[in-house]
Amino acid sequence: MMRDTTAVGLVGFLCELTEEVVTFEECLACAQRGAPGCPMTPAVIHDIASSIRSPEYANDLAKQAGAEVGFSATELLGCPLQVRLKKQYPYWEKPSGMYRMTFGSGYHAALSKYPEGIAEETLNWKFKFQGKSVLLVGTPDLVEWKPDGWYITDYKVTGNPPFGKKVPICNHCEVEMFKNEDGLTCPNCGPLNPRSSAVSRVYRPPQARSSHIEQVNLYALLIEKNAAQLAAKHHLTATETFSGGQIVYLAQKGIVRCDVPINRENARTMLKQRLAALLSYSLPPVLEDADELWRCEYCAVRTHCERLHGAPVGKAADITE
Repeated sequence: MMRDTTAVGLVGFLCELTEEVVTFEECLACAQRGAPGCPMTPAVIHDIASSIRSPEYANDLAKQAGAEVGFSATELLGCPLQVRLKKQYPYWEKPSGMYRMTFGSGYHAALSKYPEGIAEETLNWKFKFQGKSVLLVGTPDLVEWKPDGWYITDYKVTGNPPFGKKVPICNHCEVEMFKNEDGLTCPNCGPLNPRSSAVSRVYRPPQARSSHIEQVNLYALLIEKNAAQLAAKHHLTATETFSGGQIVYLAQKGIVRCDVPINRENARTMLKQRLAALLSYSLPPVLEDADELWRCEYCAVRTHCERLHGAPVGKAADITE
């Protein structure tokens, strides 16, 4: 079929078997006919297609609030270039690549029935940035009021939760060591024999991933700006203080809970940096942080990105030159 190059955002699927472009309706009709060899069922395809959020979701809310532009908290995380390109070009994804998100949405919906706290309430904050009126919007999974302040819980359905591990510690300066070409190395003392008495190992509990910590802290900013309204609506005597937050990783083998420190000043700094990249007249640069290059492998607009960049991106790029 002919590709729709006039629309932007997610405009269709890539066939699981042929990787050809198909419309949502064509994919559903194929699944209803049995789709030999395809793992997708009609109900799954229907659920995925009907739950796709408009790329203008935040902008539509911004217009309703009298702001010029809107961003969701999740849009501020990850790759700014991907966010820009998804709003400028059409793209397609395999249903299997979106299944995890749909599965997670169902799990979130079930957990939102917990009767305590404030579940799935969308919060807005309108402010000025670089001369523009901006609306930030976000929906925390669960917000609770505890004696010492607001407590934020965010759920993540994943097959790869963080895990605890033993790490080497230098007994001289009590800092965590790392491995390089010289072997086990202390940042202060230099290379040390891992079998020597100068090295010990301590258990580090699972740590929430950095982007998830940033997300919870963006929610904290939204709660801070909506504290009075939330308290009045839910009959609380809340203030703008926070008791903390957590990421709850929901994996098949079990649940992993990770504490998240709340630092609103760091969150404001991050917010300004991401908004500057997203509102810039020129497109943001491609990702070069080695810890973030994995995003390129799963990016639905990678073709557009590489065409504009004029070279491969992600792990395929030689960013050392």
